[in-house]
Amino acid sequence: MQFITYQGQKFDVSDNALILGNQGIEEISKIIGLKELSNLKALYLFNNKISEIRDLDNLLNLEKLNLYGNEIKQIKNLYPLIKLDTLFLSENKIEEIKGLSELKNLHNLSLEDNQISEIKGLERLIELRKLNLYGNNISEVKGLENLINLIELRIGNNPIPHEILENCGGLNSNGYANNPKLFVKFCIKN
Repeated sequence: MQFITYQGQKFDVSDNALILGNQGIEEISKIIGLKELSNLKALYLFNNKISEIRDLDNLLNLEKLNLYGNEIKQIKNLYPLIKLDTLFLSENKIEEIKGLSELKNLHNLSLEDNQISEIKGLERLIELRKLNLYGNNISEVKGLENLINLIELRIGNNPIPHEILENCGGLNSNGYANNPKLFVKFCIKN
């Protein structure tokens, strides 16, 4: 069985997944043995103290990466992870969407509760199906025009004018777009 160690504690890989949530991890490089897990499919590093995405280069088969609830300010160093399907970066300190252009297989992206003010950097993610931008500082609906496969969009709790949201079909009580395709069409027209 494969495993890693962090601060002397052993963590087993189970079903090609590694769960290291709530461990106080500050640097991914301190996870001993992670670089050797080239067949790892899912890595859960939620609720830690990670401030920089790095040292994931060897995880070429990674499909799910959960960095929810960390201290990440920039999305970077993900370009080798071309098989990535699901990326959770909610509850971080991200101000700008960038560093995702090589992730052409990405289907699910969560950036909820960050400090993002503009929707951009998604142009090449045409396979994206689910996008969560809830609770940011976004004031305009733009940057979605290439997301032709989008079936779920959560964009509530942002300072977007109510009339624009209504022109795009409105939101339900949980902040999800009633019709994500109308948001995409709005971006194409404007």
